[in-house]
Amino acid sequence: MVLAYDFLDSTAWDVAISAVLLAIGSLMLPYNSKDGRIDEQAGKSRLGFAIAGGASGFYLFLAGISIILLWPFSIAAGVYNVLFGGIATLGGLVVLAASVSLARNADLRPTTYFASIVGIYAIIDAYGIMQHNLTSSPTVAALGYLSFAAPAILSVPIAQFGDKRWRVIFAVFAFLFAAAWLIQAGTFTLDHL
Repeated sequence: MVLAYDFLDSTAWDVAISAVLLAIGSLMLPYNSKDGRIDEQAGKSRLGFAIAGGASGFYLFLAGISIILLWPFSIAAGVYNVLFGGIATLGGLVVLAASVSLARNADLRPTTYFASIVGIYAIIDAYGIMQHNLTSSPTVAALGYLSFAAPAILSVPIAQFGDKRWRVIFAVFAFLFAAAWLIQAGTFTLDHL
């Protein structure tokens, strides 16, 4: 039983880490919407965010694949957590793609298109969670998925336009995503102690 709970806890904390990196990076890294890249002056900060994001994305991807293949929640929570594997896998791939783009200072816009489709998937999952009363707290779970979906979808206009207004809107939703998952991860851990 402990294995399944710890797996859920660490995966939730990893989502929170990804969200915090996204929120802080969106404000710290100088982005140039003309070529879709981070300005060269960001140097080591860009690479630091790429490494941290890559580690987080890699863990999230592996956790998602593990959930899909091994289903560790049957002991702890049963079939109610049916949607965790797919979104964790795709979310991890989005973070990995962004990390590689940052590390190579490549155009981030294609990654935002990928992220926006995964964001739409998260909205559909949130609807499914509410429609079928999945998880032990459907509203909380659905809000967690929606908190990811908003910055994922908003990544497209910030990458295209990159002006201050879009950066602020994106940062607000990224910080809400981070706050939602920090609370969710903390709640999971405290409930499982």
